[in-house]
Amino acid sequence: MQYYNEEKMGSLRVKLEKEILSWPGVTTKKMYGCPCYKHHEKLFAFLVTDGVVLTKASEEEKMNLSKDFFIKPFQAATRTMKGWPQIPLDDSSDLKKILEYIKKCYLHT
Repeated sequence: MQYYNEEKMGSLRVKLEKEILSWPGVTTKKMYGCPCYKHHEKLFAFLVTDGVVLTKASEEEKMNLSKDFFIKPFQAATRTMKGWPQIPLDDSSDLKKILEYIKKCYLHT
């Protein structure tokens, strides 16, 4: 199963990485074909086709996310990762607002 399509998401990846990779201690690496972002080796976010998945969002942040975006739990093949909200992402997305949530997850690591 392919989780990430660079052709479709490449320009958004570049825009997000311009900000995310400037944060202290952030590294990137591909896992299962997806660009993943770690802070001190702890995964806090990764890109999938049509979205970004947050791995360190608190319950309060997930509630706030659901007010701002139509989120769903990340689906890894047949496994649903209920604690990992996936935010839709495309060229019309509010990247500034999404980056606020990504930064909060980064700060939780």
